[in-house]
Amino acid sequence: MKFRLTHRIFKHTATKPQEFTETTAPDWLTCAKCIPGSTADARWFFRDHVLTLPIGGSIDTDFQSITRIE
Repeated sequence: MKFRLTHRIFKHTATKPQEFTETTAPDWLTCAKCIPGSTADARWFFRDHVLTLPIGGSIDTDFQSITRIE
């Protein structure tokens, strides 16, 4: 699986889209460095919504749009 992360507000060149796989996803999305069950724990969102996207499907957060590209 491969994904593209695009900022929804700042779309200029300083915020180029970022590509990632399920093992290289940003820490804020996987909650690799947060306390399980805390208010910052987004693992449920990553596991239940991002990883289940079909190819070409996308989902928005407050500031980012995540699209599955492979």
